[in-house]
Amino acid sequence: MNIRSIAVASLACLAATAACCDAADDRSGITAFLAHSAQSWNHGDLDAFMRGYENSPATVYINAKGIIHGYAAIRAHYAAHYGKSGMGVLSFSDLSVRPLGESYAAILAHWHLAMSGGKHLTGVFSLVLHRSAAGWHVIEDCTP
Repeated sequence: MNIRSIAVASLACLAATAACCDAADDRSGITAFLAHSAQSWNHGDLDAFMRGYENSPATVYINAKGIIHGYAAIRAHYAAHYGKSGMGVLSFSDLSVRPLGESYAAILAHWHLAMSGGKHLTGVFSLVLHRSAAGWHVIEDCTP
């Protein structure tokens, strides 16, 4: 093996290591992002919870009843459905993070919501996150 081959192989190993570390950092950052979202929800702070969504008319929320376009409409939906009855205690499990390039990631997981009176709701969700200088934000939320 000549020096050039060793150098190319070394660079390939470094690139693979960097990609692995970036993916681990992304997963850690996304896990922290989701923990903060759940904490905001659990404190009944809809505004803090909504800061996790990209404030854009292009942000989308999909549920069993249809598609809601835009940050303001998504916030209004949450306020109408959870603002009066209490928001309950939200948690996530079975988290799967898949990087989609440098600035995007797909999330699959289960959500669990314990409401007052002993009512428990559960389901699955899929998120597409976008990372900007301000951090990770939801640009698409599919919670059927």
